[in-house]
Amino acid sequence: MLARASSFAGEKGLEIIEQLGKGHSSLVYLAMSGRKRLVLKAERQDSSRFRMAEREAENLRRANEIGIGPKLAGFDFEKRIILMEFVEGKTFSEWLFSNPERKELMEFARELLAQGKRLDEIGLDHGQLAGRGKNILVRNGKPVIIDFEKASSRRKCHNFSVLQAFLFRNPNGAIAARVKEILGEEAEKLTS
Repeated sequence: MLARASSFAGEKGLEIIEQLGKGHSSLVYLAMSGRKRLVLKAERQDSSRFRMAEREAENLRRANEIGIGPKLAGFDFEKRIILMEFVEGKTFSEWLFSNPERKELMEFARELLAQGKRLDEIGLDHGQLAGRGKNILVRNGKPVIIDFEKASSRRKCHNFSVLQAFLFRNPNGAIAARVKEILGEEAEKLTS
């Protein structure tokens, strides 16, 4: 795996700094291009998700066209590698439990729901927006949806409704409870 990533990095004049993560189907590295930080995502040799890199690059390209996600910076389908902007920020759940102001959370939730709606409008279902909020990063108080590996234009889109449930309606969810604690009655404005 590292050989393909190193080969790609060498061709692009990148320096691989460290491994950021290891998922079911890919390894993720922090890479530098001069002073610019990028994410290099390499499909694992043993991945059961055939052509994951190709699908993710296409999904991310479509999301980028409507201003969503980290910017796609390159790809090599033969090496099964994607290169994208590094998003500096906390996961949504980390940020939410770091006590954001009510106004900050309202603006964040409005923008996140708007992004979900735009993804629905172009027919791209992310598929992994709920849970612990790890596929939603917070950069300068704004949401950045990441990890379009499992996104699909074949499924019925539920991004907006999934995000509404995640933020406001999950009766047993720590996220919804925390959002309600901070926003109180203001949350109702975002659910109608």
